[in-house]
Amino acid sequence: MKRAAVIGHPIAHSRSPELFARFAAASGVALEYRAVDIAPDQLAPTLRAWRADPDFVGCNVTLPHKERALVLADRVEPAAKACGAANVLTRTDGLLVADNTDVAGVKAGLAAHGISLHGARVAVLGAGGAARAVAEAARRAGARTIVIAARDAHRAQAVAADFGASACRLDAVPLADVYVNATPVGMVGQDQRSLLPPDAPVGAAAFDLVYTPEDTPFLRAARTRGLRAVPGTAMFHAQAAATFERWFGFAPKETSV
Repeated sequence: MKRAAVIGHPIAHSRSPELFARFAAASGVALEYRAVDIAPDQLAPTLRAWRADPDFVGCNVTLPHKERALVLADRVEPAAKACGAANVLTRTDGLLVADNTDVAGVKAGLAAHGISLHGARVAVLGAGGAARAVAEAARRAGARTIVIAARDAHRAQAVAADFGASACRLDAVPLADVYVNATPVGMVGQDQRSLLPPDAPVGAAAFDLVYTPEDTPFLRAARTRGLRAVPGTAMFHAQAAATFERWFGFAPKETSV
């Protein structure tokens, strides 16, 4: 029996245990996968214990640990280095390797709804690890412009500088073709409101990385105002499948969202 986990604080909202149970059952893998709530001051000792466990294959990483997990890893893959954040750790030969499958997940989530970042004006709402993954995906895809918007203008500027982007406050987001909510706003247990700018144009895409609940205030506002609403479930599934492949060397056989 192999062991894995998703870690965060809080983490009760996560649907990862259900999804990975489906992956494992369909793929013939004996896997115990748990959601583990870890306070920030317990992250280092927890990872130290898992690093020494030969049956531990890795963990998914979510708020607020994505940036700290990168620092604590023994080796960092290019996508995680570019993002400055890790959403997955893989135990290999007693070492923890940090990677970021959110980058591929962003592209896959949008592509599932016929939306490309190539040549697009992209507005990223948020300045954390998820926002960095969106910015990296947009940079790789050849977006025309990338704007990082956050309540803290200095933090937005720090993220923007790493991706050749511009920065602004959440109340001053310029017109865009794709708006991405990369904050926890709208998630179960978080502030239930929409960060979609009031002047977002009809026909633009509104992509919410939040997937619990599947229908968020951000998406409801988008649909009401004539934007193309893209839920976070497609990205969630794509990045999870990529994680499973890193841990076991093959893609999961169960592929439906």
